[in-house]
Amino acid sequence: MDPLFLSPALPSTLIHYIIHHCTYPTTLIICSDRAEFLSTLTQDVKAQQQQQQQQYGTTTDPDTDTGPGHIGQAPRQPSSLPDHTASAPGLLAPPPLYQLAVTRHIRTVFIPTVSHLRAFLSVFTVQDNLIVSAPPATTSTAAPGSSSSGANHRAHLLLVYGFLGLHRHTSEWSVQGVSGTAAVLVEAAKKAGLRAVIVEAPAPSPPAETTDYRQHEAEILSEKMPVLSGSSKRTGLDLEGTGWTAKTIEVSRVLGRWFRFQKGEWEA
Repeated sequence: MDPLFLSPALPSTLIHYIIHHCTYPTTLIICSDRAEFLSTLTQDVKAQQQQQQQQYGTTTDPDTDTGPGHIGQAPRQPSSLPDHTASAPGLLAPPPLYQLAVTRHIRTVFIPTVSHLRAFLSVFTVQDNLIVSAPPATTSTAAPGSSSSGANHRAHLLLVYGFLGLHRHTSEWSVQGVSGTAAVLVEAAKKAGLRAVIVEAPAPSPPAETTDYRQHEAEILSEKMPVLSGSSKRTGLDLEGTGWTAKTIEVSRVLGRWFRFQKGEWEA
């Protein structure tokens, strides 16, 4: 299983992907603290709810009454709209039981620094996981109406969300630093029998409804980083005038050594 670098995804998109395409012993590593991620996820969901309401033509006219319903429900539709829009699911709708069964057995870890990430990966194993247990052998996580063979083909991933973002603006933002962490990630996934996957968050500048994942991926992979990390420069190595201190390399060349670039399931 080749390690993958997938196209950027919003937090809600990532969660949807994990629930519908992954199963035990998948481990999701979120490169931020819990409060920060939940805040970003909440903002993301609210933005998509507003977009959903605008898409379905909500209005305050009491005769048409197309305002949003309760949380978890789609906005009420005027009679002039096509019937299929009335069944659009709400972003916060209660999940089906099979989805709850899946999420109970997926481990989620919040890691705030590069040092913590490397330390976690260096001792990572699915056998010693005391927090999330394996599902019973008779339990099927297949969606209603789907075959059991489909459930067996769910991915087993060691997925890191925000890998590059964790390194950026630190002394580890370099070929040396990023390659070192990537090597540890790939090795940890291989030992655990999982597929290593990296997903980045898209840039926050464009509105969610106009997000172009391909553009964001191109921007991320075209970023440049120095060859040596800041920590190496402080060790006393006299590299002035050798060209190494000013030399930069694109992210795509660095990660291309370890990962295969691929579109995510969420990209149409």
